[in-house]
Amino acid sequence: METAESDELTVADVIEAADEPDPGVVRDALEPVTEGETVTHAAVEATVSDTSKLLATAETRIELAGDAYEDAVEAADPISDVPSVRRRLGAFRGRLSTVESFVPELRPGFAVPDDIRHRPEGVYDLAVEIRDVVATAQEAIEAADDLSFDAEQFESWVTHSDRRYDAFEEDVELVRESVADLEAAADAVADADDPAAQWADATMRGQVLSLLVSDLRAERRDLRAIAELTGDPVRDGLGAALGPTADRLEAVESALAGRAVPAWRDRFGTDVEALAGALAPLDPPVEWGTVDRILEEHRPDVTGAGAR
Repeated sequence: METAESDELTVADVIEAADEPDPGVVRDALEPVTEGETVTHAAVEATVSDTSKLLATAETRIELAGDAYEDAVEAADPISDVPSVRRRLGAFRGRLSTVESFVPELRPGFAVPDDIRHRPEGVYDLAVEIRDVVATAQEAIEAADDLSFDAEQFESWVTHSDRRYDAFEEDVELVRESVADLEAAADAVADADDPAAQWADATMRGQVLSLLVSDLRAERRDLRAIAELTGDPVRDGLGAALGPTADRLEAVESALAGRAVPAWRDRFGTDVEALAGALAPLDPPVEWGTVDRILEEHRPDVTGAGAR
């Protein structure tokens, strides 16, 4: 490696030559290919090598995600006509297509000219390409790993009835607790610092909980259908708390509607209707995380319990 000072390419040289007005952007991009303030061939080669390994890891994770999806499909085949199973498999298929769409972007074929350190604009272009490819690879790995985990969890849910029933009962309990929180919030509306906002927030949470109750009812029907197809016994008292919870939710929603004054509806009625419109297209099985995000996008700025 040449060490003469005249042959060294500094960060300042690249900043001067790069077609980028912000020196900080250039400096950040160059960080992996520099040692101190100097671009070195060893740093460039090491970064390219590390990036190639990351790309190989990403491709492997994508392949594993495909395997996990295929295993889930095979495990679910006997019950694939059950509505919630069919929709979940469809969602996995869509996610796999998204994950696999990263593959063409993970094969850039880096070529590092021997004189790269003497071409400041070339160094910056390479550094930017590496940065972008690394970001894509990391995104692909995260998406593939998430899909693998979820598909494996679904396969376990499909093949073990206790897992299905336990997960269902946990969700019923979460909704039951959320309805209790909503009852307390509804009772506190009149004494809140901003009663209108408190009323709107509670009303929106009630809408979300109504959707989740409907989702749980649909899931219970599907669990019974799965039991018929597999011969697994239905757990005694499955979701016994769901009916009373739904009744309590209906009562608190009715109370909230009765307590509303015209000024509150004038202020927040459009927001409440907007949330209802955003939730309307959602069909079971509902992704509860998605529902929470929709609620957060619409709810007024008050301190309150979450949807679940």
